[in-house]
Amino acid sequence: MFIYKKRSAPSMLASLDAGVRRLSDTHEMMPILSVKYAAVQAGFGGEQELDKVFERYSFSMKYGVFHDMSLMSSTYFQVDTLLVTPWFAVLFEVKNISGELMVTANPPQLIRKSDSGKVSGFKSPLAQLESNCELFQDWLTSRGISLPVYGAVVLAYAKQRIDVFDTDVPILFPHAVPTFIRKIPTGSPLLDEKTFSRLLADLSTSHRPYIPSPISSMYKIPKNDFRTGVICPACGRFGMEKYMGGWRCLACGGASRTAHEQAIRDWFHLFGGEMSNGDCREFLHVNRQQTAHRLLVSMELETSGTYRDRVYCMPNRGT
Repeated sequence: MFIYKKRSAPSMLASLDAGVRRLSDTHEMMPILSVKYAAVQAGFGGEQELDKVFERYSFSMKYGVFHDMSLMSSTYFQVDTLLVTPWFAVLFEVKNISGELMVTANPPQLIRKSDSGKVSGFKSPLAQLESNCELFQDWLTSRGISLPVYGAVVLAYAKQRIDVFDTDVPILFPHAVPTFIRKIPTGSPLLDEKTFSRLLADLSTSHRPYIPSPISSMYKIPKNDFRTGVICPACGRFGMEKYMGGWRCLACGGASRTAHEQAIRDWFHLFGGEMSNGDCREFLHVNRQQTAHRLLVSMELETSGTYRDRVYCMPNRGT
């Protein structure tokens, strides 16, 4: 297997999940967060369909696969899946959107008509792919590497329907990706073994995880609108109580030693920045400073400041 970077669940998914769980069902932002969560989850699921292709298939040529890459050229750009070889590179843009889809050229847009008849507009995957290919070409050039860069849009499932204007950009289903790759012309390799190894290493170290803004600031939700407390992993109720051996749910009687970990992660997804001992006590409903200190230390968080004004940060939350 030549997968140099695997895909992990996007941090945005965890952030939206925290928001959905900690807002009341009647909150005005709940429908917006729920729809966004479903969209991000669907996108991730679609990308995983392409991942399965590269897990099942191998190619006789030397190659490397990088999933969910975020690179810096003249600006940051994100690539769903990148395949590099000594002969060429391919960028794959994956889409998993239900309904009847139509891609227009002017303006460049993806229009979706849902089964209920609702019409929505999105960024054109073809325009996004073209921009990413140009940015990746610049990224290679800045490192003295010359390779042809190809691109393809991948529809995650064969049931998806799409109407596209006349374009040279391949639009594929996952099962057709290996054949598409094998049909790309090759001759003498353009990169020698040393240069190709350097390219693979450079890609591995150049990825910069995308870290979304905290939910409270992204959606302008007041801090006090979010429900606080430790959530019972057994029944989903708020307000587990701390006792010597961990946490106890007063609703179902369930117990957990680590239920606070999800609550602390939720806090960072919702508010971002630095968590103080006081923030921890307020959010988890803990009375003693020493208890909050032990809980925070157990999370292996990054720290700064002296004991009295120490604050804690979540290590790299992006993917």
